Amino acid sequence: MIALILAGGAGKRFWPLSNEYLPKQYLTLFDNKSMLKLTYERLIPFISKENIFVVTTHDQIPLVYDYLPELNACQIIDEPHPMNTGPCIALSIANLLWNFKRDERVLVLPADHYIPDTTKFIETVKIADTIAKDNFLITFGVKPTHPATGYGYIEIGNIINVDRLFHMKQSVEMFHVKQFKEKPDFEKASRFLQQGNFLWNSGMFCFSIFNIIESFEKYNKEMFDKIVEISCLKDSKIKKEQYMLLEKLPIDIAIFEKADNVAVLPVDFIWSDVGTWSSLSDLKPKDENKNHFQGNSFVIDSKNNTIFSDKNVALIGVGDLIVVENNDSLLICKKDLSELVKDVNF
Repeated sequence: MIALILAGGAGKRFWPLSNEYLPKQYLTLFDNKSMLKLTYERLIPFISKENIFVVTTHDQIPLVYDYLPELNACQIIDEPHPMNTGPCIALSIANLLWNFKRDERVLVLPADHYIPDTTKFIETVKIADTIAKDNFLITFGVKPTHPATGYGYIEIGNIINVDRLFHMKQSVEMFHVKQFKEKPDFEKASRFLQQGNFLWNSGMFCFSIFNIIESFEKYNKEMFDKIVEISCLKDSKIKKEQYMLLEKLPIDIAIFEKADNVAVLPVDFIWSDVGTWSSLSDLKPKDENKNHFQGNSFVIDSKNNTIFSDKNVALIGVGDLIVVENNDSLLICKKDLSELVKDVNF
């Protein structure tokens, strides 16, 4: 099996700690390790080190070397410009197909997700690996616990009898995908939760090299043919110019919404894309008043606040705040508005 870590994000939602020079995947938000490092370590127990690849933008390649010095140059795939997961995955596959058999399975996963239970994660991926051998394009779905507006959703269709098809030792639930849904408003997300037939789209995928190439050839041939041409170019400036002409599509829209062999595998482990300061706050330990502090803080009559600062911070009579200080920058926002941090522009 091959692992492809997507590590080209800009990390705008985690200003002021992250910026264009240090995106979120390089921040040490858990266990004193970068998100990229934690993702890499999650793969080591079951995937050979030489089969782990990172795709990132050209400007971030030095950061990948800094945070994952164990990688060789051939394990870092240079994306000329951030163009969403459709072109990014196509480019990566075009690079991988020269060195691997076409029946080899590829696990695609973002560099900045929170998955604390490595054992359950590995068990789930091994199931996906087995199923992907049989022509399926697999996406991983997470059972929603609240009406989240920051995630895409997957509407599940008919159940697939995995136990009978693949002689599984344990009972496995897998479903046909009825449709993918973009990030909803609160009312629609509440309806999805109530209906019970929707999962959060985790942004993780598993498929064989052959099946994803065949799918590109069938559903987005123009994109993949252009990617193959671009991969052969030597001039980096021309390569970037040509790459930027591609349609900026997520893999869900470029391929998965159109294909008839897509299946969703519900996961049974804790997961978060840690997409906002508020979602990070949910994962952090709290005091008796539901406050989380990273640094020295003094509190009077304040509840449900999250503070990240190296300075002394006093809170008096406030609630539901995110306060983040970094060098000469300071963020103060209501937790339920933390999605708007991405719009901060200095």
